[in-house]
Amino acid sequence: MADLEVIVKKAKNLPALPQITTKLLEVFDDSKSQAKDVGKIIEGDQSLASQILKQVNSPFYGFSGRISSLKHAVVIMGFNAVKNLAMGFSIAKMSRNGTVSVLDMEKFWEHSLGVGVGARSIGKEIEYPCPEELLAAGLLHDIGKIILSDSFPEEYRKVLEEVEGGVEEIYQSENKVFGTSHAEVGEWFARENRFPPVLRACVKNHHAPSNQSLGESVKAVKTIYVADQLCRVEGIGWSDGNRNHEKTEDVCKEIGLTDEAREKVIGNLRSEVDEAKEFFGINKNK
Repeated sequence: MADLEVIVKKAKNLPALPQITTKLLEVFDDSKSQAKDVGKIIEGDQSLASQILKQVNSPFYGFSGRISSLKHAVVIMGFNAVKNLAMGFSIAKMSRNGTVSVLDMEKFWEHSLGVGVGARSIGKEIEYPCPEELLAAGLLHDIGKIILSDSFPEEYRKVLEEVEGGVEEIYQSENKVFGTSHAEVGEWFARENRFPPVLRACVKNHHAPSNQSLGESVKAVKTIYVADQLCRVEGIGWSDGNRNHEKTEDVCKEIGLTDEAREKVIGNLRSEVDEAKEFFGINKNK
């Protein structure tokens, strides 16, 4: 196969965005939107509303039992935090348990969730303006793998076989087989569905945190990169290819994540992933 354009034209079985995700993206794309607009959408999905209230009352935010309504959540946490938390939950609804896939979907979503909650924890440590934005980016970052594996199962099986026990990263093997990678395919999907620019940047560059054209998204991309590496080291979901420890150390310094803070994030990662699985409704049967 030649390139991204060929892949896109041949791709099928694209992940279906939940209706609420589409509505949220429309509101986020409107510069005139207000907190009440997001509130109305969330309130229309009782499951989502309940999950968000549970999440904002969790120990992670330090508001345990004090936030009783979405309006209160918006006031306390801010518009951007709540809208990105809602986006994270809606992305998680793309979980496709029970479907046949070349990928191990349980591990796929565990890893995506791990990167999301890990990045959010890092964001809190480095005082990132909106840690929930990182949560959404982490959940979305590997979506291109689903598109490639479901659209071209035989070819993607070869990719996985080549990576297993090898020295290449999975995106390197994808480039050899497809002429493009899950990062580029995922960015196309995010762009087509009008996801915010920072999420698209994280999807496209989560293996390339040193890209010089990242602009305002540079800290978010580097945070997703670090969270991805930490999850792979800790075996959250899966581990593929080599892990560049030296590069990870450098990126941690660049975003201001101290060794002590990193160890704190790692120490809480597994328990936060397990807790988040319940909130997000991923793999409940496991």
